[in-house]
Amino acid sequence: MKKQSPFIALCVTILFASCSKTTVNNDPVIGIWTNTVESNSVNLKIIKTESEWIFNDAYLGRYHQYQNSDLTVQTDFSWKHEDDQYIISYPGTDFPDDIVTLVQTTLQESDGDILATRE
Repeated sequence: MKKQSPFIALCVTILFASCSKTTVNNDPVIGIWTNTVESNSVNLKIIKTESEWIFNDAYLGRYHQYQNSDLTVQTDFSWKHEDDQYIISYPGTDFPDDIVTLVQTTLQESDGDILATRE
């Protein structure tokens, strides 16, 4: 039993020393954001385009775009928060980066246009 005590103490020390807390990301942008635009087509039918951004705490997310309830675009994105702006990048696509500011419950572009509203 005495020979096992140092071994057990070593195992316990390694176990507790290797446990580290993960940093908690509680950024206010985390969650689901949407934007809906209705427009007329050539046939005078109303086309409803809905965009959805799902931000997670690992600085990643998923973007969906629906046109009249049909999924037309689905891609991943990464995001970062610098100063008072959020930069949303869509790697592997030709989408330009979105640079927005969080204003209450909206993500606004620099010209004041609303990119999305918190759902």
